[in-house]
Order: sequence, then C-alpha cells, then structure tokens
Amino acid sequence: MDQPPRGHADLLALVARHAPGEGRIDTPYPGVWFWRADRPFAKRKSEALTLQLAVVVQGRKQASFGAHALPYDAFNYLVLTGEAEFESTVLEASPERPYLSIGVAMPPDVVARTLIALADSEVGVVEEPVPAFVSRLDAPIVGALVRLVEAVFDPAERTVLAPLIVEEIVFRLLRSDAAAVLRRAVRRGDEARIQESMAFIRAHAATRLTVEELARRVAMSPSHFAHRFRAVARVSPMRYVKHVRLHEARLLLLRGARASEAADRVGYASASHFTRDFKSYFGVPPAEYARRLTPQEPASAATSPG
Repeated sequence: MDQPPRGHADLLALVARHAPGEGRIDTPYPGVWFWRADRPFAKRKSEALTLQLAVVVQGRKQASFGAHALPYDAFNYLVLTGEAEFESTVLEASPERPYLSIGVAMPPDVVARTLIALADSEVGVVEEPVPAFVSRLDAPIVGALVRLVEAVFDPAERTVLAPLIVEEIVFRLLRSDAAAVLRRAVRRGDEARIQESMAFIRAHAATRLTVEELARRVAMSPSHFAHRFRAVARVSPMRYVKHVRLHEARLLLLRGARASEAADRVGYASASHFTRDFKSYFGVPPAEYARRLTPQEPASAATSPG
C-alpha cells in the first residue's frame, strides 16, 4: 500500500494547527495559505494568478478545466502553470478527518529567473503548456514545505529564510519531468530582454504602463513581447504590473497606510478598483488584511511586515 512521503506527518500537523476553522486561512507571508473543509463541497470557481502549487495533506480534491479533471490527494501535488480559471471540488472530507491543504503562489520574477536557468536548449516546435499538471509528491518538496510553514510564523525567519525556501520550491517544481514543457517554452535569446522589462516594471509600476511601451523599450513587437513574457514569467505583462503594485500596496498597508492612500501611491486611479483587485489577489479587502496581519504588539516592540 502506498505511503505518504517522509515528513508528511509533520506537514499535516503544522497545517492542522494553523487551520482550525473552515475556509482559506492566509499566513503572514504573501502567497502562502491553508484550506480546511469539514465536508465535501461541489464545484467552486477558482482562479490562479501565477504559477501555483497546491498540496493536499489530508482528504482528496479535484481541479476541473472544462471537461478535463485532475484529481489529487496526499500522494500527489497540483501545479497550476500560470493564469487560469478552473473549478475546484473537495471530494473527501469530514469533521473527524477534515480536508486540509497548503497553497503557495510563486513570485513571477523567481519563476522567470528559474526557468531561464533551467531552460532546455533544444530548438523545435514548442507546445503550449497545459493549464495544470499533477505530479508525485516527494520528500524534498514536503521537507521544503515544512520549513516554509515553520518560517512564515517567525518574524526573522519570515524575512530572511522564507523567500529562499520559496525559491527552492520553484526550482524543484520546474526541474521535474512534468515541467519539461515549461522549460522548453523558454527560447534562448529573449531572456535578457524579458528580465530587463521586468526590472523596468518593478521600478516604474506606479506610472501608467502599456504592453506597447514595454515592448518598444526592449525592441520587440507587442504581440511577440507579450507571448515571450508569458512563456518566461508565466503571467502576462499587465498581470505582472498588477502583481508588483499589489505587493507594494500590501507593504504600505502593513506600515499603517489607509487603503485609499496605498491605492494612489501604487498607481491606481480608483480606490474601488484597487479594493477589488486586492481582494481577488489576497482573499480579503485591504483594511481586513491589514487588521489580520498587523502584529498587535506594544509600540516599542520590533515588528516585521512579513
């Protein structure tokens, strides 16, 4: 009979401890969250905004992309390969044995850097990557997730170690046989221009940016630029702009800025548009996010924005 990989019991205990109630539970580290369900539920519309890892530690789930369904459990992990809409269904859960999982959204700049380092050199017809794949869960991935969960709840480790562990997870996922199609999609020659464009976006995200302007800066046609950007970063150029803005806004909120002030400073013309985007990305409105994750400590105590 199949056994979960080494370290799985430790991961299960950690997720169960930090997910005492049903629904999505965000951690102090952006892009890492838990899910708990005490009973099966029917199809729920979901959206991936970047490359994303989902690991079930107890129970069973299914992700559906139209007629294509991918079931997975404690022996397998699901990777969403980029922006995608899908339906998720919890197949196995009970109050005595709840469905428990951990999700990790991979930063596009880390994905791009890793894919460029691992890109296959062969030239030929490049397949369009599937929206998701399921692969066998192994001890190195489980071990990295255990270390990540432990790190995100310690302020010093959250700042120093958590980003390094996320990079390790990205490396292990993209090095797998199942991710070969993603590596083949990165063609030699365009990497430097895409990375240059990403750096420009990070430096100028609060200004008005368009695909046409970004493509012109790196001497590419808009259509070719958008296609190559998505292949390397696993998100569209304008989705990456939004990613950078929202993460900068998140830091401003945790430093005490009001939602309207954060929206204005990161380049949103509409506070309501900002609130919709923020809730879609982080799961809760800006004010609630700040309230949940701002440490309730004396003013003299040192805190970390996470």
